[in-house]
Amino acid sequence: MRDKVKGLIIGITIGSMLTGVTVYAASGTPIKALLQKVNIYVDGTKKSTANAITYNNTTYVPVRSISTALGKDVALKSNNLYIGKQPLIKITGDQAFELLYKKIKKEIETYGLTVGEEPKDGDYYVMRSYSDRETHEVTYGLYYIHMYTGEVYEWNFKSKKKVKI
Repeated sequence: MRDKVKGLIIGITIGSMLTGVTVYAASGTPIKALLQKVNIYVDGTKKSTANAITYNNTTYVPVRSISTALGKDVALKSNNLYIGKQPLIKITGDQAFELLYKKIKKEIETYGLTVGEEPKDGDYYVMRSYSDRETHEVTYGLYYIHMYTGEVYEWNFKSKKKVKI
């Protein structure tokens, strides 16, 4: 389906000076689409004009035109389209450590703990606080720091859940 839409858009772009256009979708099937200018109104007030494509009784307007008319930011990140509020920038492992350190500084200093990074878990940095003993290591806490929000969670071993700290 995505390839069909790409083919449609490329074909429309090439024939943008025409009002009625025939293009070939990725499957090689000819389709008829109409390229037209549309006025974009928000709450009854005209905000802009954009080129639109009408195909199968559906009108496709570029997201950028809609976001501009609404006065909202737009971004495509991975397979996610954001209009308005944008996701926070991904924090680094060092920044995640600093966020955790601020939360558990007292315990680190009181017990002489070391904090080490564990393998990531989805959108989380995972860190472990521990103390070295002569024959073994003692884990004091396991922590999850969200890569986009910076929220810090402690793993509760009893309930087997993350608890925000």
